[in-house]
Amino acid sequence: MSMRKSLIGFAGIVLVAAVALSWNLPGARATGEVKPFNQPEAYLQNERNTIGIVETYGDGVVFVSVATAPKVVRPNLPPGFEDFAPFFAPYVQPPRQGTGSGFVLDKEGYILTNYHVVEGADEITVKFHEDPTAYPAKLIGSAPPLDLALLKVDVPDKGMLHPIPLGDSDRLKVGQKAIAIGNPFGLEFTVTEGIISAIRTNPGAESSLIPRLIQTDAAINPGNSGGPLLDSRGEVIGINAAIINPNGVPQFAGIGFAIPINLAKKYLPEMRAGKKVTAEEVVKNNPRLGVTVMPVQFYPDQVRQRYDLPDHGLVVQSVDKNSPAAEAGLKGATDYIYLQLPNGKTLELGVGGDVIVEANGRPIYDITDLRAVLYGLKPGQKVKLKLVRGGKERVVELVPRVVK
Repeated sequence: MSMRKSLIGFAGIVLVAAVALSWNLPGARATGEVKPFNQPEAYLQNERNTIGIVETYGDGVVFVSVATAPKVVRPNLPPGFEDFAPFFAPYVQPPRQGTGSGFVLDKEGYILTNYHVVEGADEITVKFHEDPTAYPAKLIGSAPPLDLALLKVDVPDKGMLHPIPLGDSDRLKVGQKAIAIGNPFGLEFTVTEGIISAIRTNPGAESSLIPRLIQTDAAINPGNSGGPLLDSRGEVIGINAAIINPNGVPQFAGIGFAIPINLAKKYLPEMRAGKKVTAEEVVKNNPRLGVTVMPVQFYPDQVRQRYDLPDHGLVVQSVDKNSPAAEAGLKGATDYIYLQLPNGKTLELGVGGDVIVEANGRPIYDITDLRAVLYGLKPGQKVKLKLVRGGKERVVELVPRVVK
């Protein structure tokens, strides 16, 4: 379990382990009879849709609680200070507790949630809607780089399990309805509604392997982590994971993020098999160009000027043999420069090769931008790259593929 308030790959974002409607009624008479709003026929179509979804699928959302036992922890000394270890006594890390959300996948008792909700937990329990019993759950598999975890719970009655159907996050449209159900601040079974505000590149960090996130204005708060984001059909389109944290306060600010459900579906078979998916496996299992790259921003100004580098892009360092990039004629570095870093280490920067500045019309600033394009392609679909070498532009087309 992690009590952290930041997720690897989400910089400046906090993990987040009733819609007010108003309208005018033109032509309404002061003397006319107004029917009580609580009558079923008075509900708006959107309200009826939301109510139906909550009544049909709401019981598939679970309340996840985690706890860690006290642990003896030894100080983590920096390199070179190991000889001073005897002077630093171990200390006892106190027990910790945390909460989050999750949702039922099937009648076998599998539950999907965020990895940061259960990371490091010694004990995991889940509670169902309107059932005070806390049922023990086991961590079956996970994909930490994608913040996904698969739990399994054994219950005395399979009728308690209410699976929620999984939708298709690749077909989402900005502006369509979004419903979040979860347990914010421990308030079990809370429903909020909004829209899909955007489908954007992960605003967190270049190293993130979650290239695209669903942005929503449906209220998401601490405790919503792992809960479902549903569409107007009641299908899961995302797993609520994080919120923008502009003032250092972990609370809703109108901008929440969910992991697209299609990303989770891709790795569910491996997690069901008990696997812990690593970052290396995530990269290898996705279509690639077959290159290693370095962002232009890492290069000092004098180096950019000397080698006529563009103001943004990814500088190709090397090209794998027999890769899509090699077949398309991409060139790696022909020369190298070495920068001394403040920590004493040396950074090798390749120059003289191609610089990827655009992919399918999208400007490329870091590896996350490129991954967002590549991971969004269908099998066999081409990507058009704009390259710069020696100040000259050219465009190539290639079909990314899994490169072993």
